[in-house]
Amino acid sequence: MKVAMVIPPYRYGADPSQWITVPPQGYGGIQWVVATLMDGLLEAGCEILLLGAPGSPVQDGITVSDAVETAEIHAAVEAFGPDIVHDHSNTAALPADTPRPTVSTHHLNGVPELQTNGIYLSRAQRTAAGSVSAPVIRLPVNPARCQFQEAKDDYLLFLGRVSAHKGVREAAAFAHAAGVPLTVAGPAWEKDYLDALLADFPHTVRYVGEVGGSARTRLIARARAQLVLSQPWGGPFGGQWIEPGASVVSEAAASGTPVIATDNGCLPEIVPGVGTVLPIGREITPDDAKGVLASLPTAQVVRETAVDRWGHHTIARQYLAVYKRAVSGEVWT
Repeated sequence: MKVAMVIPPYRYGADPSQWITVPPQGYGGIQWVVATLMDGLLEAGCEILLLGAPGSPVQDGITVSDAVETAEIHAAVEAFGPDIVHDHSNTAALPADTPRPTVSTHHLNGVPELQTNGIYLSRAQRTAAGSVSAPVIRLPVNPARCQFQEAKDDYLLFLGRVSAHKGVREAAAFAHAAGVPLTVAGPAWEKDYLDALLADFPHTVRYVGEVGGSARTRLIARARAQLVLSQPWGGPFGGQWIEPGASVVSEAAASGTPVIATDNGCLPEIVPGVGTVLPIGREITPDDAKGVLASLPTAQVVRETAVDRWGHHTIARQYLAVYKRAVSGEVWT
């Protein structure tokens, strides 16, 4: 099957002369997801045109387009002649009226701009978007892109955007209660929030900025646990934040690193079996924190569960089944 994969084109923050690639140089949740999905599609025999990520590594079966403007992307899609267009941009990079069979994975909160033939990352995200029957396909993970380490170092990890809705302060409070250092890795676009975090937890938090490549995989693999204490407020677009898919969960788990999460959005759907879910707003005492850490599943169990649930082969097969529905003319909302 010929697949046109469209992602939103974003400039790389550390070097605005570059576009964020697939896989990304540093922070880039959608880009990590697409890279892993393409692994599975390629192994299933698909031919892929990647749009919205100029400069991405070229490999057999993937053509990387330089197109970033909507009209350019439309022209590149038509020249490629795909069987299916898979849009990850919520129409930001692709005309909503494209004549090709199209599916759209929704990566954000709320109601998507284009609801026809939508695919959601979790039941919670789908419900918030007002859909009851659209497909739910979890975020994929390729164990070959992860580093597995059974013996862990003595630190906890927060990986992602350093913002209130991502629960970085809550992660620091948990680590402080547990008496374990917290490494925070990710972009900090809200400087006041980061400054307050470092001031309030000077002996707990170590901020390392954005990390990519092998440094990123090592950081995840060596952590004692990944903290995903997402909060239902203060989201990047205002209103209630419902955690949509949480790629950090599957990636950490495939590295053998268990997850400690809140019950926001998708998290109670995916974390059981690879970690522990805590109620939002729960006050964590030192005994609580130490008990949670002591009860986490082993690295081997976590990795096996992640690969079984979200391995790139499994998720690619699920997407191919949905592609075939769209190609046959089926329409859903």
